Amino acid sequence: MALNPIKRGLKVQVEFETGSKRTIIDTYILEPDSDRLTLSFPDSKREYAPYLREGTEIKAFIYTFTGIMIIDSIVYDSPFDGKFIIEFNEQHQIIQRRKYLRMPYITDFFLQREEGNLKTNSVDISGGGVRFITETPLKADEKYKVQLRLNNFEPMIKAEGIILKKNFYKSNEYVLEFMEIEEKEREKIIQKCLMLERSQNKTTM
Repeated sequence: MALNPIKRGLKVQVEFETGSKRTIIDTYILEPDSDRLTLSFPDSKREYAPYLREGTEIKAFIYTFTGIMIIDSIVYDSPFDGKFIIEFNEQHQIIQRRKYLRMPYITDFFLQREEGNLKTNSVDISGGGVRFITETPLKADEKYKVQLRLNNFEPMIKAEGIILKKNFYKSNEYVLEFMEIEEKEREKIIQKCLMLERSQNKTTM
C-alpha cells in the first residue's frame, strides 16, 4: 500500500442496500490503514445506521488525487459516535482515472493565444478540467496553454488542455480537459473542490 493514494481527509461515498434500493452517503476518511478505513458518519444520516451492521457488504467510492477509486468492502465496525470502519481487500480495487469531483466555481480562466490572451470565466472546476464561458467562438480539439485563478493571493494554476466538447444548448459554454498539468497543481484544484463541497454541505444541513 506504499503507493496507495488513500489519505486522511479524502471524500468517500459509501453505497449500500436499504431494503429494495441502494443508498449513497458522503463520508470522509478519519484514519487510513493498510486494509481498513475509519470514516466519519454524518449525524444527519443516523436513519441509515441499522443498514451498516458489521459484515454488511458495501461499495466505497474514494475521491483520490488521481481520480475515483472504487473498492468492494465490508463494514468492520458499525456506526458509533460519529464514525465507522470498513475493511477491504486490495485485490478488489478498481481505479477509474479521469473522473473527478466537479464543483461550481466562478473565477478567472485564461487561454493563451497568439493574438493575445483570452480572459474567460469558469463555470465549474475539477481535477480533470474546467467548464467556462466565453463569447469568443472556439473549435473542438483546439489545444491551449491555460491559467486558472484559484485564490487571489496565490500564483495561478498553469496547465495545457484541449477543448473537449461544446455545450450545444449554450453556445458560449465550453469544456477544456487538462492534457498536461503538474500533479501538485491538480491536487490544489481537487483540494479546492473538496473545500467547496464541505462548505456547501454545511450550508444545506
